[in-house]
Amino acid sequence: MRLFDAGRRGDGPAVVHDRVLTAANVITALRLLGLPLFVWLMLGPRAYGMALLVLGVVATTDWIDGYVARRFDQVTRLGRFLDPLIDRVLLATAAITLLVVGFLSAVVVVAVVARDVLLLVAVLVRFRGVPPLPVSRMGKFATACLLIGVPAFLPANMDFAYAGVFAVIAWIATSIGIAAYYWAGIQYAREASRLAPQGAVPDALP
Repeated sequence: MRLFDAGRRGDGPAVVHDRVLTAANVITALRLLGLPLFVWLMLGPRAYGMALLVLGVVATTDWIDGYVARRFDQVTRLGRFLDPLIDRVLLATAAITLLVVGFLSAVVVVAVVARDVLLLVAVLVRFRGVPPLPVSRMGKFATACLLIGVPAFLPANMDFAYAGVFAVIAWIATSIGIAAYYWAGIQYAREASRLAPQGAVPDALP
């Protein structure tokens, strides 16, 4: 599915490097810098339009850093660990911030955050780390839906002509994303349990 593997050269698995300073990893790190700016814009000056722009840039660079890594042979162990981690921090930050300003239901926030908390606790208890499983296609699909749906609640609550359209997009994408998110978590838990006797070491989340 080239949508999620865009930039990949050849059909074989990508070579994973131990390098730290790569263009892809720099893009991944820069994504983190946008999150405190987003929170400040939402809670400080309440500049919702600018906050939406910042969140959109942070969300779309999730695809860009992956493309750069695959296209230019910059897939690294650090990048494979940081990229999904930042996705989860992004989703949690956006969801909690939107909850604070009254743009998002607490039920949605709990549904988005609870899966990661439960899964993380489970694997830490059982493995004392995260099993080295690659990000699944279902996990990528779920994250993509949530990266569209959760931010869409911001324009859905702004005063402009297409707010209703964004509300529909927000609820549909988020609902599909949450369902896929939990299904990916179940798949991941099953695969992790299969690896349990092998004593796997940390690498990536789905």
